[in-house]
Amino acid sequence: MARPLLFGALGVAAATLRDENKLKTLVGSAGDKLNSAHAGIKSVGNDARTLRDLVRAWMRREYRDVPWSTLLLTAGALVYFVNPLDAIPDIVPATGFIDDAGVIGFVLASVKNDIEKFRKWQSDSAVVVTGTEDSAPEMTAGL
Repeated sequence: MARPLLFGALGVAAATLRDENKLKTLVGSAGDKLNSAHAGIKSVGNDARTLRDLVRAWMRREYRDVPWSTLLLTAGALVYFVNPLDAIPDIVPATGFIDDAGVIGFVLASVKNDIEKFRKWQSDSAVVVTGTEDSAPEMTAGL
């Protein structure tokens, strides 16, 4: 039942990827849902966060090494994820996020290599600030 709804979400995702305002709204809504207190999200939170991060990095033009098909599936999964009235409405206790987990898992498996490349890029791009001006080596007299 979730798969036909995902296919519907792909049409919305295609239009969203071409409209910066809609894309910002989608990324923000996914972030809001990930940050909400719903216990059901925790099981898929990291994977959904990765999908959101990929779309956000593409939107910001920070990461562009992603095929359109991967971007479309990823955005489609996010459209599905943020929709509270999907195959199993999110308000259904204990089961409302099962379909979200299935769609996210399906998309991750479908674009596994691209997700791994993105995660590596994300890891390599992490900036670690190791010090400040105060931690600069002291100058010694006579140099």
